Amino acid sequence: MDLKTRRRAIYTGMRPYFDDAALLAAMHLWQVKYSDKPKFAFTEFLSECCQDKDLRSQRTHILSSIFKALDMPERDLLPDPFDIAEHQVASLPLAVHGCDDVTTVFVHLFRHLLGTLAEKEVLSVRLAILNQLDKLNLDALRKAFLRDWLDKRASALPLSYSLETMRQIINFSYVAICESMGPVKADQLLANVIKASEEYAKQMEVELHEFL
Repeated sequence: MDLKTRRRAIYTGMRPYFDDAALLAAMHLWQVKYSDKPKFAFTEFLSECCQDKDLRSQRTHILSSIFKALDMPERDLLPDPFDIAEHQVASLPLAVHGCDDVTTVFVHLFRHLLGTLAEKEVLSVRLAILNQLDKLNLDALRKAFLRDWLDKRASALPLSYSLETMRQIINFSYVAICESMGPVKADQLLANVIKASEEYAKQMEVELHEFL
């Protein structure tokens, strides 16, 4: 079973028990932390996402529902909650289609930032941003592409984003790193990442301080 079909099955199995916001948050958690783990990790996954008392009491039923959905024919599964139709991008006005140099440098900077962190801190950063997507002033399509990127299902952002959005993402990341490693180490890490990215930004004629 491929990743998308598994995601649809898990979504189908959990749908009767979660409201929309809680289910989407749970799917983000599964995608980032558990999608590459074996079946027995579902117990740990449900322990992490069933924080509500009522949900905790139903974990056995939820687990059973997920396993049943994993055995269902693909045609009977609910649609992928993360689907983005390709025609949505193709139909965008040419003026907003594509990724500008500033966004390209931001992606480079963010990727370099994550590359300096341990797996635990990377997970904390990704989830911190995913949990605050609603605070970003984004249209539905840009929010969906950003979610794809943070969920590790896309290697880059296909559209340009505002400086304000990129600054907020860096800030969310910084706060998450501070909580994991402390502000002193977070400051040192961010300074080193900026220094290491200066040459690339210079080639693209982008000022890195614009992201801070």
